[in-house]
Amino acid sequence: MGLVRVFLRVAVRHPGIGVEAVRLAAAAAAPGWARRFPFLPRPAPSYRDWRMTTAYGRGDSIPPPGEMVDFLRWRRSMRRSS
Repeated sequence: MGLVRVFLRVAVRHPGIGVEAVRLAAAAAAPGWARRFPFLPRPAPSYRDWRMTTAYGRGDSIPPPGEMVDFLRWRRSMRRSS
C-alpha cells in the first residue's frame, strides 16, 4: 500500500499534475479492477513489481515522491507534444 499512498500524496500536493496522475492510474489499472475490493484502479501486482524492478532493482521499491512528480510531468509533456 506504500506505493498507492505516495502516489496519492503526490497527486494532492501537486494539483497541476493531479489530472495526469488520474490518467496514469486509469492506464495502468488491472483489468476488472472495478469488480474487486478495494475498488481502486491499481496495477496488477506482477506489473507493478516488474516496473519497480526495472526502475529500482527490487519489486517492493517505492519511488521517491520527487521522482514520481518528475515522471508525471514528463508523461504530461509527452502527451501534449504528440
